[in-house]
Amino acid sequence: MTGDTFTRMPTPFICPHCRAPLAEPLTCASCGRSYSIDDGIADFAEGAYYDSYTPGQPLPADHLAGLEAEVVGTRSRIVDYYIPRLPRGARVLDCGAGNGLSVDLLAEHGFDAWGIDLSQLRKWQWRERAQRERLVVADALRLPFPDRFFDVAISSGVIEHIGVAEARDPHYRVAPLPNRDELRRQFIAELVRVTSGVVYVDCPHGAFPIDFWHRDTGRGLRVHRLDEGFLPTYRELRALVDSSLKVEAIGPHRRLRFRQVRQRWYGVAFAAPMSLLFRAMSVPGLRWLARTAANPYLVVKITRAPSPGGRRI
Repeated sequence: MTGDTFTRMPTPFICPHCRAPLAEPLTCASCGRSYSIDDGIADFAEGAYYDSYTPGQPLPADHLAGLEAEVVGTRSRIVDYYIPRLPRGARVLDCGAGNGLSVDLLAEHGFDAWGIDLSQLRKWQWRERAQRERLVVADALRLPFPDRFFDVAISSGVIEHIGVAEARDPHYRVAPLPNRDELRRQFIAELVRVTSGVVYVDCPHGAFPIDFWHRDTGRGLRVHRLDEGFLPTYRELRALVDSSLKVEAIGPHRRLRFRQVRQRWYGVAFAAPMSLLFRAMSVPGLRWLARTAANPYLVVKITRAPSPGGRRI
């Protein structure tokens, strides 16, 4: 254990392997595993990060530009889109919290916020966050939280990266793994397990033929095959969710701003009609458009029945 400057009593965590409660300092009496806390950040990765980063390591210019743009995108995602959908004072998980700004923003607005990511770079970034004791390094397929610990879970731009092999050299290439659907089903099941009310999953829509988010180096968009097995469609996501749960697509109005795409001529032409379409998806009678191929960005709301005496969200 190093740098543990925060008090975590009692710990809210469970062992991600055997799901037994963890005692301070993050030790499992059941299976004997111990997990570290560095600068107040609990780390359940056991060294198995999805990236590699050494403090002081220089980052490429395009990577730095992406991190800067991410700050604006996070603020818009949380403040403009998700906060108006959250019940006041809810306990919220941001699964795939990235730079961790989402947890600070949610806390500033009165929510009991937590975030997880499996990145070594993000763990280093989180040292600067006001709520870094609420940021956890963990695998989303084995979350270190008890059942129904959260009221709401949010996951943005994560599910498409589960169960696939990706490369950019400089052309973007992706191929589904044989167990892709099994892994994605496990991912959604974990979000549902730790949530008592609503789970939001958003990602680029696989039914839309243009991908603005995963592209060749230096290019602004990627035209993709509809059967490439990377970006999920609404129908595919619905099939991954337990049939007892309510699933609906909701429009991405205020979620998708086209900030980076607008820097190119086709983005300017594309943004205006798409913004009108997104507004239409919020109109009763037209909400079904959100699950069709006309929508480039999918937001899926998964709702479970409240427990007896529990709060309905």
